[in-house]
Amino acid sequence: MICVDATLFGSPNEPLASLLYRYWFWGWLFVDVSHRDLFRRAEALRHNVAQRVHLPCYMRRWSLCTFMMLGLGFALERGIANPWSIASAYTAAVLALMVLIVTASGWLLLATCERRG
Repeated sequence: MICVDATLFGSPNEPLASLLYRYWFWGWLFVDVSHRDLFRRAEALRHNVAQRVHLPCYMRRWSLCTFMMLGLGFALERGIANPWSIASAYTAAVLALMVLIVTASGWLLLATCERRG
């Protein structure tokens, strides 16, 4: 994971790698819920449920990436292409699909926490 000062988020001095990480991955939005203190755990869970609203944006990005990689794979199959390039496009599509599934699972899990709390 990239270690960047959180005060740089959204500023002109933010490194490009940090900006790209925050664009594609949502881990920076959430807080660890494994605290031993009951009040901190409840506060972290409320924070995570509130941040749930941002996950559909990430799901759209990853679904677009999945469909683009699938389209690239289909296009490479139709033309005369190296089998390694076709396999690379399909592998990237499967990996993007896995990220999409994990994101949707987290979104649904936080929805059930929202209804219970």
